[in-house]
Amino acid sequence: MSRGDNRANRLREALRYLTEHGGSANRLAVWDAVQERIPLEGEELELNQRGNPQANSDFFWGSAGLVQAGYMSKPARGEWHVTEEGRRVSDASVSSEQFRDELNNRQRAFQRALREDRETRLRSEIVPPDGRAELVRSISAMFVGRGLRDLDSVFAPGRAVWRQSVVAEVERCFTSQPDVAGDDFLNKLGRQFEGSSDDAKLLMAELICWQILPLQNPGERKKRERVAFLLDRMKHPVTIPAEIDEAFRAWSFHPGTAMSVSLFRAMSMVVQCAARWVSLDAEQRQHALEDPWAWRAIVDSLPDASFPTQRNELLYLVHPGVFGEVISGTAREAILHAFVGEVEGQTEDDPDAAFQQIALALQLKAKGPAKFYEEPLLSRWQQTAPGKLPPISDPVVPEPEPVTPPRTRFPRVATALADRLHMPEAWLQDTLGLIERRKQVILHGPPGTGKTFLAQALSKHVTEGTDGETTIVQFHPTYSYEDFFEGFRPVANDDNGNLAFTLRKGPLRRLADAAAANPEANYFLVIDEINRGNIAKVFGELYFLLEYRDSEISLLYSDEPFTLPSNIFVIGTMNTADRSIAMLDAAMRRRFAFVELHPEREPVQGVLSRWVVTKGLQDDRADLLTRLNAQIQDHDAKVGPSFLMRDLAGTGLQDVWRYEILPLLAEHHYGEGVDLEARYGLKMLRRQATPSVAEGAEGASVDD
Repeated sequence: MSRGDNRANRLREALRYLTEHGGSANRLAVWDAVQERIPLEGEELELNQRGNPQANSDFFWGSAGLVQAGYMSKPARGEWHVTEEGRRVSDASVSSEQFRDELNNRQRAFQRALREDRETRLRSEIVPPDGRAELVRSISAMFVGRGLRDLDSVFAPGRAVWRQSVVAEVERCFTSQPDVAGDDFLNKLGRQFEGSSDDAKLLMAELICWQILPLQNPGERKKRERVAFLLDRMKHPVTIPAEIDEAFRAWSFHPGTAMSVSLFRAMSMVVQCAARWVSLDAEQRQHALEDPWAWRAIVDSLPDASFPTQRNELLYLVHPGVFGEVISGTAREAILHAFVGEVEGQTEDDPDAAFQQIALALQLKAKGPAKFYEEPLLSRWQQTAPGKLPPISDPVVPEPEPVTPPRTRFPRVATALADRLHMPEAWLQDTLGLIERRKQVILHGPPGTGKTFLAQALSKHVTEGTDGETTIVQFHPTYSYEDFFEGFRPVANDDNGNLAFTLRKGPLRRLADAAAANPEANYFLVIDEINRGNIAKVFGELYFLLEYRDSEISLLYSDEPFTLPSNIFVIGTMNTADRSIAMLDAAMRRRFAFVELHPEREPVQGVLSRWVVTKGLQDDRADLLTRLNAQIQDHDAKVGPSFLMRDLAGTGLQDVWRYEILPLLAEHHYGEGVDLEARYGLKMLRRQATPSVAEGAEGASVDD
């Protein structure tokens, strides 16, 4: 028997074993029985990476085919159940050839159905433009199911907070108190719900979450802060469910400035919608959940239905496949006029129905989602000037177009930071300004000039106390794209007993996801020893995005569109004693700005002297470093001050010189036969000092 024949026969024996044992069994028990009935042979006995026979892999991977064919199910991990169809094909009346042919045909039909299902979706509903929007839709469905359908709490199932008495309390607290004192939305919200019941706080938090979930602005952390605000003020606090918390990083659309600046008005409309909803009877609610146009009638009956973005968002939240992710009234109107020719025959008179018609036509044409905010569609509808559109429906109140929220500017360098770094405040401000303008900067210089320390200090000055973040990585010769961005990694697969490979995100991908989810915040990537890695290999196709941040490329492994967020700033450090800037390729130099930190130039030149004064020391370490660097001829081999910015009491100075500085210089002079003590030793350098400096100086009397 061939390996393929044995695999098919063992799968059939698995169905027979399940049938004989009441229809279900543990997967390992099935495997043990199958091995006894059809012993392993030949290459099947060779071991895989986990030390199991190759036939083991064949069998457990093949079990997925039994599920796809409808012969078996796996309702729980390790538990297998045979179906009626599985019983039928395992019967002795069905030949082995018939079993194999039917299994293959059913598997092909399963894959074909998956493809056809996608085509059916493209014909019948507006599909999400990307994975983020798909996630938002799935989480919004939780609010529709638990909240609207079951009138149950989304955050605390079993707690029926979507009921008339609770909604009425929310209305009294929120919509009836528009002018409560407070500096911002949350400050006012705290005053509005002061003394309210836990149920009212819980329901309001859920309504805020539902409203804010699809928006790009605010970002992930501010979404979480806004939703958790009232939850944390409950007498018995409730936590945000993990799947909803994770979805804060996703979004479906830009809300535009109208929704951002009119947050009270937007949330009032959501509260009004909840009040209208709980006043309906069960039959009316079910009808609205099944019929998009019945839901639209409810939304359009609200007192503030003339607020286009919030009105369109409410339509989308319950029936996204009909109303789609474009919520700007102006944009929808422009899209109708720009693409009306894509629809065969007459478009619907109803603008919402016409919009869906156009989206479906474009989806079938593209064999994928209609991405109205990307080329080639974007420029076509944006050419239609707002205000000059011929009337095709009732007038739409103009509103500002969706815009990306502004990034928070870098804070100015404080005197305290300059004092801590012992560097001029003006120089630090200029450097921080360069990083903000260029986005990618490399700090380069000899060892000991504080490159990594400065990179971390500047990045944390910007991100600490904000929603931003600093990530630090270190390059080395074996560091790869898979380590840095994303790659497949082996993981144990409990279901088939073998290793499986899964796509894992690296530090840059995780940082990029966070930055994209929080566009108003600043994110820093500090790459220590950037010149020690193979830059082109580590960055791969991302090298292009360092120069063209607004462009989109397809990724190597996940093959999905990716843009490097503009709110990521890269600071690399480079030891020029290892590799000169001149040795870097032109593409690298073009993408980064270079800032030199050199012991004989400001701002590093005076760092040690200023540090000594700050510490109140009376030793000669600063003079010794100056004379040492005067002896070193190579510009890139000079020694930075950080070697001496520590406690050097007792033999400390001699130890640093003997075990750190001289070995560094020995490497530089390797093979030259230089007498290091005679040229760079403490004794020789002190002979150059004036008696007033050398005599009695702290650390000068020991072990010269």
